[in-house]
Amino acid sequence: MFDLNNIPKQYWYKIRWGFFWGLFILGMLFSNYTNAATWLFIGGITVLGVSIKQIFRWVLPIVFVLLIIGTPQLGLMTQGILVLTVIGLRELLVIPHANNKRIKHQSRLKINTNDLTRRDVRFFKETFKRLRISAAHIEVLLAETVGLRRINVETKVITYINATLAELAANPTQLTVVDDFAYRRLPNLEQLLVSYVEIAHHAVISDNDKKQLKEARQLIKQLATAVHDDYRLVIRKDVNNLNDRMSTTKDTLGGNHD
Repeated sequence: MFDLNNIPKQYWYKIRWGFFWGLFILGMLFSNYTNAATWLFIGGITVLGVSIKQIFRWVLPIVFVLLIIGTPQLGLMTQGILVLTVIGLRELLVIPHANNKRIKHQSRLKINTNDLTRRDVRFFKETFKRLRISAAHIEVLLAETVGLRRINVETKVITYINATLAELAANPTQLTVVDDFAYRRLPNLEQLLVSYVEIAHHAVISDNDKKQLKEARQLIKQLATAVHDDYRLVIRKDVNNLNDRMSTTKDTLGGNHD
């Protein structure tokens, strides 16, 4: 796995110009194939104007795919194999780091360790790490199919999950309030999504499979609603404090609070 985030900035200039000249030279070598050479030259120019991450994630894969397609002498079967190889390498080596950014963002949440024993801190950090990994995985799974993406948009479940994690980081003692969220809701949602995606990606889906997928989507929605309730629980103290403050303020205003 190629970690784009660990490329030192001092090497960006060299990498960018290295790819420019590399693609330019390849374009010269493939000058007999007009389409292939054209895409190589365009790719060489493009790498000078985009970020290093975009070069690896988009420019190079697209250029190599177009290079393969623009070289008909390879034959359709060879072209297909090479294109699938490029796409597979991109998915394996580059894309995982785009997904891991979510985990790294969550890991930057500052955990408030005040009033916690050393043992409690260690326990909470282990639990919180598991929760954020599950949250990131759930977000990836919810983007796998149209139906799951629609559920995420309608329920905003990822927004609520991340908001709950942020509240837990700020107040770890709230973990006991939402233990169902941590030990049942999130694990069940993740496992259900994994099974759903596996069936949804089958080459042939029977009528019975479609029925099961429909029932699974309903369960996913129910779990999403339960996650909303978990978030309400974790912020209940803040809401109650606000209500008390408002009541006190209204009392000081007497009857002039309409």
